[in-house]
Amino acid sequence: MIPLNLPSFLRLLLVLTLFSAAALIPFAGLFFLLFLPLLLYVLCFRSNPGTTLIAFLSSLCILLIALSLLQTYLPVLALAAMGGAGILMARLAARDYAVEYVIGLPALVVVGAIVFYFFYGGMQLSIGPWDLVKKHITEAIDVNIQLYGRLPLNPEDIQGLQSSKPAIISLFTGIFPALCVVSVLFTLWVNLLLAGRILRRWGIVLTRLATLAEWKAPSLLVWIFIAGGGLALIPHQQIGFAGVNVFLTAAFVYFLQGLSIVSFFFQNKDISLFFRWLFYFLIAIQQMLMIAIAAVGFLDLWIDFRRFFRKIQTTE
Repeated sequence: MIPLNLPSFLRLLLVLTLFSAAALIPFAGLFFLLFLPLLLYVLCFRSNPGTTLIAFLSSLCILLIALSLLQTYLPVLALAAMGGAGILMARLAARDYAVEYVIGLPALVVVGAIVFYFFYGGMQLSIGPWDLVKKHITEAIDVNIQLYGRLPLNPEDIQGLQSSKPAIISLFTGIFPALCVVSVLFTLWVNLLLAGRILRRWGIVLTRLATLAEWKAPSLLVWIFIAGGGLALIPHQQIGFAGVNVFLTAAFVYFLQGLSIVSFFFQNKDISLFFRWLFYFLIAIQQMLMIAIAAVGFLDLWIDFRRFFRKIQTTE
């Protein structure tokens, strides 16, 4: 039995219910949903993990009852997946697991929920899961084309966008699995980084996760990266499809390693927070800079940039 302190439990229940309910708000709710793992992760360390889990499950039940009046249940699946990922991250971190497990296992939970949604949603609409993927992508592209149509652009540009719509749909449909995995990994990575900063202010330091600037991707990943690139070149549609998605996912992991190297450089040179966030903002808006950071992460297998930076620092 988990001992429950009623006032503390009620506070937890209120916070989690309000935060989860905010995640159901159209558009703005996406912010709350993306950072729900952060909230659960921090609460697991600040409160009893068992009490936090019970409070979270209770909040889901309250929202499930409320949503049943609207005859919709799938939003609770998203809340359960993201919140469950945060709790699992906290338990793995508390048991001193490597960051690959702290991020990877919860990512499987979220990706599994996404897969379930497309199978279940497809059954509800009497279409295949992949057809539902295409439907969502088509709707998203239509919305973007409508937004561009309201901008003061040349009619030829709008017409060109309309004519390239099938190619855009095909592109995003082809890399949709990689987009899902990359989005989940990046979201959980950001949640873990922010949670670490918050916990350090409260004097809670997890030794194995305190030096993420030293993190390196597993050496086995290079073979997965090369295999994905090789399969992507095969003209067979399904093999090429699998290869492209494996290649992009592996490349993103090297991008995370490149970000760790950048963070290590910033820490060693004591770069101000303003210039750090400015550089991260430029990475977010410049695709070529993303590719360069991923290349740095990949080349780190042979060059070891961190050791190079240490040598420079000792000679200064």
